[in-house]
Amino acid sequence: MLSFGVGLLALVVGLIALAVAWASYQADRRDHADSVRLTDLADDLALKVRAQWEGEGKVRRLYEPGSLTVSWQQAPEGMTEQWSKIREAAERWPRAGSVDTSAWAASAADLAGEGSEIKDVFSRRVPTDRLVILGQEGAGKTVLLVQLLLELLVERPAGEGARVPVLFSIASWNPVEESDLFAWMDRRLAIDYEFMGLPAPAPDSSVSRGRALLDRRLILPLLDGFDEIPHGFRMQALMKINEAMVEGQGIVLSCRTQDYWNALSQEPGALGALPVPLERAAGIELQNLDASIVERFLREGIDEEGFLTGRWRPVTELLADTAQPIAQALSTPLMASLAKTIYNPRPGDSLSGLPDPAELLTNSVAGRPRTRGEIEDHLLAGFLPAAYRRHRGHPCRWTSDDAQAALQFLACHLKDNLNHTTDVEWWKLHRATPRVVSALVVGLPVWITVVVLIIWMAASPLPWWGAVTAGTIIGSYALVLFCAVLVPRSEPAARIHVPWLSTAGLVAGCCLVGYLEDWGTAFLSLPLVAVVVFLVFGWRATRSADIVTAMDPVSILERDRSTARKIIIGSVLVCVVTTIGLTAVGLVRTGWEALEGTAWVLLGFPLFGLYVGIAIAFRQTASPALAVACWYFAVRGRAPRDLMGFLADAHERHSVLRRVGAVYQFRHLDLQQHLANRQ
Repeated sequence: MLSFGVGLLALVVGLIALAVAWASYQADRRDHADSVRLTDLADDLALKVRAQWEGEGKVRRLYEPGSLTVSWQQAPEGMTEQWSKIREAAERWPRAGSVDTSAWAASAADLAGEGSEIKDVFSRRVPTDRLVILGQEGAGKTVLLVQLLLELLVERPAGEGARVPVLFSIASWNPVEESDLFAWMDRRLAIDYEFMGLPAPAPDSSVSRGRALLDRRLILPLLDGFDEIPHGFRMQALMKINEAMVEGQGIVLSCRTQDYWNALSQEPGALGALPVPLERAAGIELQNLDASIVERFLREGIDEEGFLTGRWRPVTELLADTAQPIAQALSTPLMASLAKTIYNPRPGDSLSGLPDPAELLTNSVAGRPRTRGEIEDHLLAGFLPAAYRRHRGHPCRWTSDDAQAALQFLACHLKDNLNHTTDVEWWKLHRATPRVVSALVVGLPVWITVVVLIIWMAASPLPWWGAVTAGTIIGSYALVLFCAVLVPRSEPAARIHVPWLSTAGLVAGCCLVGYLEDWGTAFLSLPLVAVVVFLVFGWRATRSADIVTAMDPVSILERDRSTARKIIIGSVLVCVVTTIGLTAVGLVRTGWEALEGTAWVLLGFPLFGLYVGIAIAFRQTASPALAVACWYFAVRGRAPRDLMGFLADAHERHSVLRRVGAVYQFRHLDLQQHLANRQ
C-alpha cells in the first residue's frame, strides 16, 4: 500500500507540474498575441502571399513575352442577378470612406475587357466587389485569378487595414462535412501560412489569426475551381457561400460555364429551395482565343529560315475557319500551350525526332480527319513525353515512362481514394496503402521486443515452444491494436514546444519512488508514468509558429518530420534518463547487487520508449506514414522512392503540376482526368 501511495503521490506531483507548465506557456502565448495588431498581421500575410504567387507566376510563365492574353464579355443571361439589383445593393452597403460611384459600370456589358484590365473591372466597375469568372475548360480562369491577385497586392497600401486577396482551391471543401466556409478557409490558412493558426490578438484571442482576419473582412477570398467540387454538392456549396457572405464582403469565384449553369438549374437546393446564383455578384465569361493570336503564339520564336512557319502551316491555314476541329481545339490557352510544348523545340533541342504538327489533323490509324475531342486527347497524351523530353543542358532523374507511371498513379489515387479531389496532399498519400503495411512497420519495435523476449525465455526453464508461442501472441495482439487504433494524422503537424518541465517532474517522481521504496517498484511504475507523460505530450504539445512564413509542401514536410523526431527522441531519452536515474538509486541503496538479474530491464525500457515514441509519432504526425507509403509505392513500381522530390521537379522544371499553397495540383483537371481514365 505504501508503494502504491507514494507512486500515486509522484504522479499527482507530475500532473501538477504539467498543468503549471501548460498554463505558463499559454500565458506567454497570450502576451505575445496581444502585442500584435490585426493590421500588422494583414500586412505580413500580404507580403507572404505576394512572394508565394510571384514565384508561382515565374514557374507558370505568366508574364513571359508571347504569353497568351485572354478576353472576356459579360456572363450569359440568367447566371447572375440583374445589374440594377447589384447596384442598388452596393449603394446600401456600409463602406469606409467615400466611394467613386461614377466608375461603376452602367450595365453588365461594360464589364468586357482583356488581360490586365481584370483589376480595373473588379476594383472599379463591379460595385459589390463580388465577381464570378466563367469559361470553358482550359479557358484560363485560374491564370486570370492569379493575375488579379498579384495586381491587387501590388497596389495594396500597407498599414491601412486593406484587404489581402488570398487564393483558395475550393475543390478540397466538402460543404456537407464542413458547412462553415470561413472555418474551412481558416484551416487552409493555418496549413499554407503557419503563423495564421496562432491565437489572434485581444479581443479576438479566442480564435485564430486567420479566423479573426476573415471575420474582420481583411481577407478577400478568391475561390478557384468551383466546378471541381463533386457533382451534386455544388448547389449546396453555393448556398453555404451565400450564407457566409455578409454585406460588404467581397469574393471572386471561378467555374466552368456549363457546370455553373448545371448547379443553378439542375441540382436541387436544400429543403426544396430554388437555386440562386452567387448573391450580388457580377459575372464575366472568358472568350475563345482569336485565330491570329493562336497563330502568333505557335510561331513565337521563329528562326531566320522560317522553320516553325513551315511546320505549322498545315495547321495555321485552318485556324481562321471556326468550323474546323483544329480551330475549335486550339481556341483555348490550355490546348494551344500543350501544342506548343509538344511540337516546338526548346533552346538547345535537336530538330530531328520532333513530332509533326500535321498529325493533329488526321487520324493515321483510322485514315480520316480527327474530331475536336480526338485532337484534345492526342494533345493530352503527348504532353508528358514532351515535358520530360531529354535535354542536354537539363538532365532529369526520371524518364517520361517513370513520370507517366507516377502521375497516372497519383491521378488514380485522387479518383479512387479521395473522391475525385484535385489536391495532391502528401499527408493523405498513405490512403493508397493497406493499413496492415503501416501496422507492420510501426510495430517493428514490438517485434524487436518479441525477439528479445523469446531469446530470454528460451534461456529460462520455460520450454522454447512456450517462448515462441508467448512472443507470437504478444506480437499478434500488438499488430491488431495498430490496425484498429493507430490511424495517421489527417493533416501535417505544427511545430511543438516540448513541456520539458512536466516531463522532468514525472521522471523525478518515478525516481522518488525508487528511493523511498525500491527501484524494482519504480521500474514497475515506469510504464504508467511513461504512458501518462507521452499521451499528454503527444496530444497536448503546444504549437510554436513565431516564424512568419508561407509554407510549401516540402517545408511543411520538414516541419512535420522535425516534430516526429522530437516525439521519438524525447520518448527514448526520457526512458533512458529514467533508467539511468533508477539504476543510480539502486546502486546507492543496495550497491552492485541491485543489477543482478535486471539486465532485461535496462534493455527493455529504452525499447519501450522507442516503441511508444514511434506509435505516438505515427498518430500525431503525418510524415512517418508518408515514409512507409513511399517505400510501398517504390516496391510496387507505382512511384519513385523520392516521391516529394519528383513532385517538386514536376512542378518547378516541367510545369506538369502547379502549386496552390501547401498542395500540388495537376496543371489542369483535364490532364488529371485523362491520366485517371487510362487505368
